[in-house]
Amino acid sequence: MANVKGAAEAAKNVAVKKAEETKAAVKTAAKVVETKAEEVKAEAAKAETKVAAAVKAEAEKVAPAKKEEAPVKKEAAPVKDDKKKPGRKPGSKAKAAKKEESHPEIFVQYGPGEASVGAVVERIRNEYVEQGHRLSSIKSLKVYLKPEDRSAYYVINDKVAGRVDLF
Repeated sequence: MANVKGAAEAAKNVAVKKAEETKAAVKTAAKVVETKAEEVKAEAAKAETKVAAAVKAEAEKVAPAKKEEAPVKKEAAPVKDDKKKPGRKPGSKAKAAKKEESHPEIFVQYGPGEASVGAVVERIRNEYVEQGHRLSSIKSLKVYLKPEDRSAYYVINDKVAGRVDLF
């Protein structure tokens, strides 16, 4: 009987020792993973800063030059004519032509790939609609371009997040 108790005690000691070794190994692995995660976060932050700077620089290059507006000349008030002019309805005025604004087309180039930011936004909108949402429900859209991942990440209405291919 003493041999059984001794064997049980020895088995218990071995199990306790293995459990302590396993705990130590898990702690060590957790520290390694945590360190690696911090390194990856730091690299991602650096890359994001570089991409943001590159996009800003490209946007500044593409931004249209501001044109100086000519001063508006006031014309002399027209003399009212008591005679009605044929073909004109009383009280109608010529509608002012709408001034069309030009929007720059922005491209992201990385290595051999090139993507239009407008095309990326269109892909994001199409993916959002394919997920069963209505296009008109988009109130805000944030796009994060990561050329090194060849991806564009997005957040719609601060709720829906996703990823599309950049190139």
